[in-house]
Amino acid sequence: MTFVDFAPNEQKDDAIAACRLLFQPWRWRRGKETTNLKRRLKSRFFSPDTQISLFFSARGALYQYLKTLHLPPESVVLIQAITSVTTVVPILANNLTPVYVDINETDFSMDIRDLEKKYSKNAKVLILQHTCGITPVDRKKILAFAKTKKLKVIEDITQGFDPELFKNKRFTSLALMSFNRNSAFSSVFGGMLAIRGIRNNTMIKEVEKNIPNPSIWLLLQMLFYKIGSVIIKKTYSIFIGKLIHFAAKQLNIFPVHISKKERKGEFDPTYLKTFPNLSAQLLLKQLDRFNDVSSKRTKSVVYYNDHLGIPHKHSAAPLGAYPVITKQYNPFQSSFRSVVDPAEDPFIFGYQQGTCPIAEKIIPHLIKLPTLLQKKEREFILKQINRENNLSI
Repeated sequence: MTFVDFAPNEQKDDAIAACRLLFQPWRWRRGKETTNLKRRLKSRFFSPDTQISLFFSARGALYQYLKTLHLPPESVVLIQAITSVTTVVPILANNLTPVYVDINETDFSMDIRDLEKKYSKNAKVLILQHTCGITPVDRKKILAFAKTKKLKVIEDITQGFDPELFKNKRFTSLALMSFNRNSAFSSVFGGMLAIRGIRNNTMIKEVEKNIPNPSIWLLLQMLFYKIGSVIIKKTYSIFIGKLIHFAAKQLNIFPVHISKKERKGEFDPTYLKTFPNLSAQLLLKQLDRFNDVSSKRTKSVVYYNDHLGIPHKHSAAPLGAYPVITKQYNPFQSSFRSVVDPAEDPFIFGYQQGTCPIAEKIIPHLIKLPTLLQKKEREFILKQINRENNLSI
């Protein structure tokens, strides 16, 4: 029960599918499933005129999109504080300058007032992050501001999203989605760009066709993760799972989510690959149960709203995680180390101390509670939090 947030999406049928694919290497790189996946993603989450491009990682997708813009060196990309190194590294790799915007304490996303202060004529791109899958409270104002300043907008929904948000034809920005191990649905690695209009997507489509495939070893690691994570979860309480998890880390059997290069602010070409057919097959399996996953996540959000007694409640939606602010450290403390997670020194990523005071203030106290849980798991987490009695009320 103490391992509730490890590989939350993985279930028995994922492991069985991975076992079968392990002995079908001819289906790993090419096949009809990739085309089927694009069709399903578009019909389920976007308008009919949206173009879908798939990459091996969201960071690779972001890198390629920024590259196609051909921006002058040191052009500014506006991003929020409390973000991931995987968002910042593609910016730096394109010789662009990240400028960090402070956040709201209610939704932990970009604050329109600080955005207006941080904007300059060198700003060309704005990345609007949906933290933990929460639709930013200032979203409409931010999109309107970006339109007046002629900024390219990327809506970063890698942490989760409202499934109905982008079906509206008034959506004019670009959506960046992730299929990593903690996303709404997972192929272990994967990323997607959703762009409205064929003209806007021409260069990205060319890039998508011409980048190389991931290595065979990396594809094997993904399959090992799908199989091993289910075994670990099933046997964790009897110590066997702990032992397997430790051994997998030591032997490098599971793929690394963030590499040593990226932690140092360097772009890692390992993740700059095409989206293999293997990933499409793994993802289609999880899309089949998306409604059930969304229902569980929404129930967890409602449960936390009803029982935590905090002032800022979140909308009843399938959030990727439930963020709350605590008074002190507790067993569910997230891995946040700084405003650029998980970097110990955000200066490497272009962040200047003191420029985002709200984000800096809450970083030591911000936790993300898991949402893809059963009722007993939610109750267990609530007991642990009540025992610590450290939520900011």
